[in-house]
Amino acid sequence: MTIPNLGPLEFVSGEWIVGDSTAPKSKYFKLDRNGLSYWVQGVRAETIPWSRFMNLGLSIQASRLSNSGTLARITDLALSLTGSSRHGGGEAYFTATLRSPYEDWNAHYTRAATKYGRREIRLAQAFFAQVVKCGRADKLGDPQWVAAAVEKIAGITAESRNIDGAVGEIVSS
Repeated sequence: MTIPNLGPLEFVSGEWIVGDSTAPKSKYFKLDRNGLSYWVQGVRAETIPWSRFMNLGLSIQASRLSNSGTLARITDLALSLTGSSRHGGGEAYFTATLRSPYEDWNAHYTRAATKYGRREIRLAQAFFAQVVKCGRADKLGDPQWVAAAVEKIAGITAESRNIDGAVGEIVSS
């Protein structure tokens, strides 16, 4: 059985990952049983327990660099001077309000080279937001539950005008 991805949320080697875990100098997230783990260059930097999330947002800016070869080459050259690289282009990050203590939090991740459609991105955004809103953030640490939810969410039709409502129904059941 093939497990579908939901935009940047991908099932890789038995784990749910957001970001490019294979790129050199990459930053990415793993959905672990204990919380959302942030990895930098293959080393776990922090894990935020699921119980701390009051909300969770996923942001991905569509890349316009791929439309201009010259702009992409100039960007790659500038980034190489700082020791960074562009993988897929565009901004990609999580934002959240955390409790105990209360704080605003955000962290960037290395976007995979895969191009995501707007629908996939919107479904992934709704998934993370609705799981936390429904009080089920801890379920993000259960790979089988995430797989079942992603499979159902991936089937939401383009005609659905209320994506948040449709995703909320799936993750609350």
